[in-house]
Amino acid sequence: MPELPEVETLKNALLPLVKNKTLLDFKLYRPDLRFPIPGETLRREVLNHPIVDLSRKGKYLLLHTATGAMIWHLGMSGRVTEYPAMIPREKHTHAVFKFTPGQWLHFIDPRRFGCIVWASQAEGHPLINHLGPDPLDLSTTAIGLKTASTGSKVAIKQFLMDSRRLAGVGNIYACEALHQAGIHPSRQAGRLSLKRWDNLLESLRTVLNNSIASGGTTLRDFFNTDGSRGYFALRLTVYGREGQPCLGCASPVRRMIQSGRSTFYCKACQS
Repeated sequence: MPELPEVETLKNALLPLVKNKTLLDFKLYRPDLRFPIPGETLRREVLNHPIVDLSRKGKYLLLHTATGAMIWHLGMSGRVTEYPAMIPREKHTHAVFKFTPGQWLHFIDPRRFGCIVWASQAEGHPLINHLGPDPLDLSTTAIGLKTASTGSKVAIKQFLMDSRRLAGVGNIYACEALHQAGIHPSRQAGRLSLKRWDNLLESLRTVLNNSIASGGTTLRDFFNTDGSRGYFALRLTVYGREGQPCLGCASPVRRMIQSGRSTFYCKACQS
C-alpha cells in the first residue's frame, strides 16, 4: 500500500502538472467500484475550474479548487500515470482527467480499494477528519505523542500505524523507524520515556524524508506519474530482510506477526 512518502512523491510530481491548470474533461470507466466516483458532482464542482493547490493529509491527496477539493486515495494498488490521451491504456484504468494545456492523468487501481471523492470542506470530510498529526509537521512533538500514548498498552508499532494517533505511517516505515530508534516493536507505547519518543520521532522523520528523496518505495504496485519506480527499497534495513544480517550488528533479522501484519526487527539492536 502506498504510504506517506509515496503520496508525498505523487503530490510533488503532480504540482507542476495540475496546479493552476483547469480541468477540461474527464471520463469514468468503472461504475462497479467499491467507492463509486461521483461523476455528476465532479462535473458540477470541478469541471472548467482551476486546481489552485495540492496538499497531502496522511495517505490522502487533496486537489483543491476555489469551492472545495477532490480527495484521492490510492488504496492498496492505486497509481496515477501521465498519458498523452484520454483512451485508457491499461485494464484497470478507472478514470482519466484532462487538464490544460493537453495534460492527461489516468487513475489506475487493480485491486479497487482506492477512491476519488468530492468535499466542499475537505478538513471536515469523514475520510480525513479523524486523522492524527502528520509526523513531518513540525508542530508534531515527542511530548505530544507521549501524552497521547499515556496509559496505552498497545504495542508501539501498532500505535505508529494507528491513523488516529499519527497519519500516514504504514508497515514499512514503522518497521524501519523502530529499528533506527532501537525500540522493540512489541514494547508498550505507554511505557516509552520522553527521550525514547524524541529519538523515535527523529528516526521516523529521517526514514520518511529519505524515502521521499528516493521517490518512495516500490515493492510491487507504486510508480510515479512518469512510470518511474521509487528506489528506497534498496535502502531498507529490516523490512523484507528476514534471516539476513542486521546492518547494525550482523544478527539475523527476525519476523513476527502483529495484528495480521509482518513485523521485521533485530532482537539484538531493539529493546
